[in-house]
Amino acid sequence: MLKNLLLTVGLILTSSVILFGQSGALQGKVIDKETREPIPFANIVLENRGSQVGGATSDFDGNYQIKPINPGQYDLKATYVGYKSVMIQGMLIGGDQIRFYDIELTSTAETLTEVEITSYVVPLIDKDQTASGATITAEEISKMPNRSADAVATTVGGVFSSDGERGSVRGARTDQTAMYIDGIRVIGNSSVPQSAIEQVDVILGGVPARYGDATSGVINVTTKGPAREFGAGLELETSEFLDAFGHNRVGFNVMGPLIKGKKESQSSLIGFFLAGDVNLDKDGRPSATGFYTVNDATLTSLEQNPLRPSGTGTGSFINGEFLRTSDLTHIKIAPNTASQTYNFIGNINIRTTETINLTIGGSYYYTSGRQYDYRATLANSDKNTLQTNTNYRGFIRFSQRFPIDPESRSKFKNFYYALQFDYTKDKGEYGDAEHWDELFKYGYIGKFSTYKTPTFELGSDTVDGHPYSDVWVLNSWDFDTLVEWSARDINPLVAQYTTDYYDIYQGIPEGHYRNVDDILSGGGLMNGSTPERFYSLYQAPGENQSGYGKWNNDQYNMRLDASLDIGNHAFKLGFQYEQRINRYINYNPTDFWGLIRDGGKGLTDSHIIQLDKDNPEVISWDGYPDTIMYYRKYDAASQSTFDKNLREILGLPVDGLDYILMDSYDYNDGTIEYYDRNGSMHTANLDASDLNVGLFAPDELWNSGLSYIDYAGFDYEGNVLTSQPAFEDFFNNETRDIGAFRPIYMAGYLQDQFAFKDLIFNVGVRVDRFDANQKVLSDPFLLYPAHTVGNLSDVDGFKNVTHPGNMGSDFVVYVDRVKDPTRVVGYRDGYIWYNSDGIEIQDPTILDVGSGISPALENPEQSEVKINSFKDYEPQVNVMPRISFSFPISDEALFFAHYDVLTQRPTSNIFSNPANYLFFQNLGGILSPNQRISNPSLEPTKSIDYELGFTQKLSNTSSITLTTFYREMRNMIQIYRFNGAYPKDYTSYNNLDFGTVKGLTAEYDLRRTNNVRVRASYTLQFADATGSTTTTAASLLAAGLPNLRSTFPMPWDRRHGINIVLDYRYSSGKNYTGPRIGREKSGKAPLNILENFGFSLTVNGGSGTPYTASDNVTSPLGGGANKLKGTYGGSRLPWQFRLDLRVDKDIHFNLNKAKGDNSKKAYLNVYLQVLNLLNTKNVVNVYPYTGNAGDDGYLTAPEWQRQINNQIDPTSFRELYSIFVDNPSNYSAPRQIRLGLTLNF
Repeated sequence: MLKNLLLTVGLILTSSVILFGQSGALQGKVIDKETREPIPFANIVLENRGSQVGGATSDFDGNYQIKPINPGQYDLKATYVGYKSVMIQGMLIGGDQIRFYDIELTSTAETLTEVEITSYVVPLIDKDQTASGATITAEEISKMPNRSADAVATTVGGVFSSDGERGSVRGARTDQTAMYIDGIRVIGNSSVPQSAIEQVDVILGGVPARYGDATSGVINVTTKGPAREFGAGLELETSEFLDAFGHNRVGFNVMGPLIKGKKESQSSLIGFFLAGDVNLDKDGRPSATGFYTVNDATLTSLEQNPLRPSGTGTGSFINGEFLRTSDLTHIKIAPNTASQTYNFIGNINIRTTETINLTIGGSYYYTSGRQYDYRATLANSDKNTLQTNTNYRGFIRFSQRFPIDPESRSKFKNFYYALQFDYTKDKGEYGDAEHWDELFKYGYIGKFSTYKTPTFELGSDTVDGHPYSDVWVLNSWDFDTLVEWSARDINPLVAQYTTDYYDIYQGIPEGHYRNVDDILSGGGLMNGSTPERFYSLYQAPGENQSGYGKWNNDQYNMRLDASLDIGNHAFKLGFQYEQRINRYINYNPTDFWGLIRDGGKGLTDSHIIQLDKDNPEVISWDGYPDTIMYYRKYDAASQSTFDKNLREILGLPVDGLDYILMDSYDYNDGTIEYYDRNGSMHTANLDASDLNVGLFAPDELWNSGLSYIDYAGFDYEGNVLTSQPAFEDFFNNETRDIGAFRPIYMAGYLQDQFAFKDLIFNVGVRVDRFDANQKVLSDPFLLYPAHTVGNLSDVDGFKNVTHPGNMGSDFVVYVDRVKDPTRVVGYRDGYIWYNSDGIEIQDPTILDVGSGISPALENPEQSEVKINSFKDYEPQVNVMPRISFSFPISDEALFFAHYDVLTQRPTSNIFSNPANYLFFQNLGGILSPNQRISNPSLEPTKSIDYELGFTQKLSNTSSITLTTFYREMRNMIQIYRFNGAYPKDYTSYNNLDFGTVKGLTAEYDLRRTNNVRVRASYTLQFADATGSTTTTAASLLAAGLPNLRSTFPMPWDRRHGINIVLDYRYSSGKNYTGPRIGREKSGKAPLNILENFGFSLTVNGGSGTPYTASDNVTSPLGGGANKLKGTYGGSRLPWQFRLDLRVDKDIHFNLNKAKGDNSKKAYLNVYLQVLNLLNTKNVVNVYPYTGNAGDDGYLTAPEWQRQINNQIDPTSFRELYSIFVDNPSNYSAPRQIRLGLTLNF
């Protein structure tokens, strides 16, 4: 393995490889404005917020070049003796882009200190435009209605958004887009404080070779850096009195020097930048339709009296199933979904010399909030799950550049390198807000004291050799006569069900609460029980919505980046090494009480249920032996670890016959009841802190695969493992430790940007190496090793078998039965099956000749999983060429094209969990919902991208760009049924989906003209694939259909997409063109009433997305399957549009009385933000039979009327169902209005 690793590293280094030091370059000529002659040795300086970030001196031909430059806006200064100094403000530099700019200087005979200042105008056509997408600067972002990085990305043509979120990029799956923040690949939360964003680059195609691990687009966020002078900003934003959703945000930013240079013009030696946002939101999921919730009086009644008599003398009904709409209240916000978020980012820049730079930076994100659950909104929102998430990143970057010597004629110049180390931590927890990690509280409702009496029957036995007949013989210690109930306040609403049940049948224990079964069958609840939902639709008050769990993930990354110009070739190369460590643990604690229940139902007392008839005892009455007693029989082999540990804590003999009543535990006084060997009840002390997961053995929680727990990187008690256990330890060690998932990703690239005549090329190659760094099944169809054609001849009875000539030596052999096989019935090569004649077959069940599909096992007696069934994951190495070029036809037109190969590593459904294999025969529980397990052999997905584009200047301020693109997506992950696997079929995932995306985008760019700035696009797109998500095929497999491979429109296949950003803004001073109020009489200048006032409007929408229509109505209560109407994805939702608006005004003022350069300026921006301006109720999801978002057709379907009328209260059911089916998630979010102000100084 080490040899292969070194070989791969060598290959990567040989072909050169990655860093993510996103940077651009600035180059051009310095010339005399009148004579057009070059000016050698002119001094050029690039500044950002007063700090010098780069500089150059023009050569003999007047040429200059500054690189590398972080993306952003800069001021460019040029000076030369005998010429006026110039400063060009707002110079825009993009990542992976060369900005060409010629500086014109005006000669003068006088020595002037003043500087000629002009504003930079971004050219309509970039000569080196080889990538498609857009760059949105901080200046534009600051005026947009929604300023998050994701929202900014949705304004770019080709980025799909159904309701303001960032979705698919050019038809790919949503998880195929990569996001970087300051060069760090994001895991976990990707939000950035709004005031910290310097620039957002959205790359849709022509992806430079240094970007990888994405098969659709790349979103690159650059944050702001330090400044030479102190500056700060404060932003306040609220919707409290404008809408119902309670949004509040406080933002800030501060920047400046920590240590200044001695010269005024010198950059800060140490500078800093810090920004943050604090968000408080009442509603985690704003709804266009609102929510129905039970009114206060009715809710109180339901909580205090959840049950009513059934009227039959037994059982009970749930009062929640007799509700009417008159009992409900309509509210606008999702109840109990408030959240709070803290988001900070900052960096320190240390400039040791003009060419050496050290940057240290990081970010911190924390959020805590109640999770939205639609089924809880009616009556159980108080129990909404609490979830917290913490994400922090840190990096240190050292860079050094070697600037050009203007007198040098060497072809080697502009050498630069950077070394960066970064670390990311993403962790979080979820659970019940009251119980959190006190797991035994989740299902506890109160104390149940069960009274037992021994029972006898007439019989006979022999004691000490003496026979006894017609005597009373004990046949059980466990006849329950009464269960006394005392509610406790741990889960009071759930406890009230049992209290109500006891009240209904007060004084009538027989048939009602004589034992546990009576209580449960009658409608009462026990510890660990969950209230029945109202008609299986809405949660009842008090239901615990979740278990408890946490995750703890790390990402370590190192990268080296370098660039060098050789002649007119600009080379970039780099190397990256990354390792992730993913840990998690999930519990289902509500069910713990059912797991530990006594009476042979759980882990407590299960070893003393039987009677010890080998040791009878004769009881005499008045000297006459009339009774034979048997005590409980102790069976050490069946005693659970939980039971042993519990007895030790209680001070009871571990091998004793005391019968512990687990449900009698009292949280209030810390006691529990038990019967001694003679049937007398006693009370013992049991502190609540002693009830913990450590009482269990891990296997008891795994429960043979029907698990109450799932974990990796933690031990079963929830502690982070300090070392990485071996995979096989899980099979051999009773602690059942499972190591964290630790995949390793290495990458590298070589990129060359050069010009050939009028063509500008960007050519590169990228090499990715992905190692899942784990064990995988040697054969995904076999849990135990099997013979192949090559070694079957070593098996007795098969030494002389002749195989078909087309069978390879590594083909697996299948026989008539596993044990004592007599003949070969077939073969398999990977996923291809053959019969005994070597003819390929599609259905492996053909090989079942009566004993199941039977591989020729190496050890037919093997029933336990061993390490010999596994091998190391085979690292995947992918070579990805990238070729893009641009061809300027003239100064007013440009052709560009690219060819990309992109790959992305699998990040989900790949972890090799040994529990999947140890409990293979009985999968279920948290471990594998719906009987699915991960596939640790998954490979990276791949896409091949082609694009051809043309840009034409329309006027001095506008241009149009036409782009056609085609993308093939291969090896995408899809749910897969391993039919023919041994010892049983199973469902997992595989690299078998494929798809294509074809499209055209037309973009119109109008630079500010008469106060108007427009960026608009139209996209025509056809996106088809065999699956849109990893589980698209689940319904097909559930119906027993094979792994079908046909392409259909994807859910985000918006045929016509429209994106518009319109900004209308009045300037100030002499550039103001708006209405004025004359003040001639007072001798004052006219009042420009709309000075620095404007609005920004974004429009996102287009045609409806696909859905699959059904020809029948299915029952929500179980029954029927959808019958396809037309074709899969053959129906369309209505057109959708969303308009967002921001109206704002800048107010400039001085903080002191000084004038000119000595004045301290500040500005205040007051804005009104309106999301979904027209309050459009876009339909984003419909029911397949009706095509309606608010009605699935069930209530009016003739075939379901009998089922409806058989409900306890058909009227209540109809009214509740009609509300339930009008799900708010079927519509877009409503209008949200926010007022804010920003102060910067």
